[in-house]
Formats: sequence, structure tokens, C-alpha cells
Amino acid sequence: MSTEGTDETYVRKFGFRPFTGVRLGRLYRTVSVAWFNLIEAIRRSGFTKFLLVIMIFNLIIQDVVIIVLARLVPPELLGITLTELFQGSYTDSVLGMVSILNRITTQTGPFTGGLGLTSVGTSFLWLLLLSVVGGGLISDDKLYRTTETYFSRITRLEYVIGKLLSLMLFSLFILTFPAVLQYVLLCMGLGIGFLDNVGLLVWALGFTLMAALALSMIILSLSSLTKRRSLASLTLFIFVVLMSSLPSAFGTIVNNPVTLLIDFVGCIALFGAMM
Repeated sequence: MSTEGTDETYVRKFGFRPFTGVRLGRLYRTVSVAWFNLIEAIRRSGFTKFLLVIMIFNLIIQDVVIIVLARLVPPELLGITLTELFQGSYTDSVLGMVSILNRITTQTGPFTGGLGLTSVGTSFLWLLLLSVVGGGLISDDKLYRTTETYFSRITRLEYVIGKLLSLMLFSLFILTFPAVLQYVLLCMGLGIGFLDNVGLLVWALGFTLMAALALSMIILSLSSLTKRRSLASLTLFIFVVLMSSLPSAFGTIVNNPVTLLIDFVGCIALFGAMM
């Protein structure tokens, strides 16, 4: 009668042999890993779907507030043009999707000042979604010992790139797509031409992709260090929140705003404001 040790030896010796069949292209293999992990992450998590709905609703409310205020109080009465209102509101909204607690803004005013609450909500939702989905990308494979199955058909580099690409595609859906949606809604609501500020839209696309890449690499690294999805997700969330709140609190105490540069996520938004 075989023992557990013998069974494990047999599996390791014969269960995961290198794949010797016909391989498809490298790009196809990498994209397949990314697409599979993306679909599985969304399909099996009701909490993720709930957060996605809340996030879209939050963004729509934010745009409606700006449009209604512009109708009630004409921007000309405040010394700004409709185009300036659009550019300031949209820029601050996109920056607010990334900066968690430290509000990175390009201008002040009665319109853009009201974006703080909804923007903070959007950034927290993005952080939660990225933590929930990214936390298990590698840790689940380590826990259930499925990495050998991957490596029998693809290389380690394709595996890592595929996992990172799945997070980037997810961020494209929850961060870049909402930025495009806001651009369209604000243009329609304020009567601004879609092509009048296309440079601002290009900036938003580049900025959101840069922010998504930075946090995706961090959560993927954390996921590779543990077998517990919850630990990786919680570590990222706590790290980002602490790095957004402690520098702000310390800077207020010592009256030194330079300490805000310690805020990792805030620095991404600050860099975006300078672009």
C-alpha cells in the first residue's frame, strides 16, 4: 500500500511532465493567461461585481453634480469660461481617481472643490478592486499548486507577463474606461466639442495606465510572496492607506508640506498633474 510520500514522489515525477506538443505563438499564450485570469477574477466574485456597479454609479453622480451646478450658476459669473470649468473639473476628477487621501488638485473653486468626496470614493473603490483581484493571481496558484500546470505549456516569463497583463486589462476597465466615460459625459452635459480637448483625453489615458501599472506591479509582487490571497490584498490596502494618511498627518504637525512626497500614490497623482 503506497504512502503519502510515495504518492507525492510519483506525482512530482510523472504528473507534470514538460509539454512536448505543438505550441502556439508566444503572444497568444501570454494573452490567454491574461484573459483567463481576468474573466475568472470577475466571474467568481460577487463582491467584485458589486464594487464595479458602485464605482460606475459614483462617477456618474460626480458628473451630474458638475453639470447641474454649471446650469444653476453660469461659470461666467465666477470669472471662468465653460472650457476652463470642463478642463479643471475633468483633470481634478482623473487625478482624484488615484490620490487616496491627499487631494492633488490643479485649481480651486466652488465646482472643483465639490469633487473631493466622490473622487475619494472612486480611488478607494479602485484600490479595493485591485487588491481583491490582484491578491490572488499568484498566491492562489501557489496554494493549489497549479503553477506546474502553467509551466508545462508556457515559460515563467509568459506566466508573469500574463498575470500582469490581466491586472492591466482589469485596470483598463475600472480606471481608464471611466476616465473616457467621464470625458464623454462632461462634453455632452456642458456642450463642449469632443475634439476640442482631445489632448486632455490623451493625457488621462496615459496617466491612468501609468498609475495602474505602478500599483499592479506592487500587488503582483505581494501575491507572489504568500499563499494567502487575503494577506496580499490586505497588505496592499493597508500600505497605500498608511502611505496616504501618515505623511499628511505628519506634514500638518510639523507644518512641512514636503512630507507629502512620501505618499506613494499621491506622488503618482502629483506627477500626473505636472504632465
